[in-house]
Amino acid sequence: MKKINEHHKKMKTSSITFKTPPQVKKALEKFAKEGFRSLSSQVEMIVIKYLEEQGIDWKKPEK
Repeated sequence: MKKINEHHKKMKTSSITFKTPPQVKKALEKFAKEGFRSLSSQVEMIVIKYLEEQGIDWKKPEK
C-alpha cells in the first residue's frame, strides 16, 4: 500500500461521482472506518487494487 500512497501524493486528483444502493454505501463506510480511512480513500484503494489485479497500468502519465 505504501507504493500507492507515495505515487498518489505526486498526482493531481479528480472527482468521480456514482450512485449505489444504500446498503453498498453503508458496507463501504464500515469497511473504511475499520481501516481508519475516509470513504473516498477506501473506494480509491478498492479501485486501484482492482486495476492492478486486471493488469491495468494506472500510473501511466496522461497525454
